[in-house]
Amino acid sequence: MDFPPILILALVWLLIGVPLSKLNKAAKQQQARQAGKASPGAKAKVAEVPKPAAPAFKPEPARPTVMQPTISVTEHDDSVYRGSLNAVSGEGYDPCHEEQLSSLSCAETAVPAAEAAEPGLRLSWTGNEVVRGFVMSEILQRKPAHR
Repeated sequence: MDFPPILILALVWLLIGVPLSKLNKAAKQQQARQAGKASPGAKAKVAEVPKPAAPAFKPEPARPTVMQPTISVTEHDDSVYRGSLNAVSGEGYDPCHEEQLSSLSCAETAVPAAEAAEPGLRLSWTGNEVVRGFVMSEILQRKPAHR
C-alpha cells in the first residue's frame, strides 16, 4: 500500500512532535515553579528592566515643503556628441558624393508618367491560352526529382 508523503509527515508529527511539545511545556512549568520557590523577589527583579534614557537614533531634519526639480530642460546642444577632445568629426557628412544628391532632387521634383490602363492579368478563353494554362499547371504540379 502506498501512502502519500503528506500522510507520512502527519503521522511523524503526531507520533513525535506532539509528545515533545507537551514535554517542553511541562519542563517550562517546572522551571517556573522552581524559580518561584527559590526567591519570591525574583519576579520583581525580572519585572524591573532598565529602559534606555535616550533614543538610539537621531531624527532627520525636516524636508522642505516645496520640492525642487532635479532635471532642467535646456536648448539643443550638439557639443555633447563631439567626444572628449571636442573634435568636429564630420559624422553624417559625405564630401565625396555631392553630385549624387543633385540627381536625387531632380527625381523628386519630376512628375511621374501616367501608367497604362491595361490590367496585370490578361485572361482570355482562346484555344491557345487554354492549352498554355494547362501546360503551366502541369509544370507547377511536378515534384522535384531526387538525385
